[in-house]
Amino acid sequence: MEIRHEILFAENSDIDPEELNALFQLVGWDNQKRRTVSETRVMLDATHFYVHAHVNRKLVGFARVCGDPYVAQVLDVITHPEYRYHGIATECMHRIASFLSQSNYVTVTLLDDSGIPCFYERFGFRGIDETPMKWCS
Repeated sequence: MEIRHEILFAENSDIDPEELNALFQLVGWDNQKRRTVSETRVMLDATHFYVHAHVNRKLVGFARVCGDPYVAQVLDVITHPEYRYHGIATECMHRIASFLSQSNYVTVTLLDDSGIPCFYERFGFRGIDETPMKWCS
């Protein structure tokens, strides 16, 4: 798909929780539709930094950093399927990396399930051989 309009990026600014929830569903990260508007607002309030991308006011990308003053995690790096391979996730990660470089976190982690070899290495992350533990309910 050719993008004919400019991609606009914003940091820590207003974002429609319903539209964000729809993007999570569209990429397959909320197939059970468990996300609610009120909980997504809480999620955004608890986020240290986030970046979102729009084309013609349509949300097409998102990424965020959460944690405490010492440990942070990069989460939810997502791109609308129709807008992939146009640099949206890359620009989101550049902005995340810039935010992280100005922070004092002791440790920053992320889980890579992107299927894109070496994507996160470009932003200073390195893989580890350990499989993280997963909480199961």
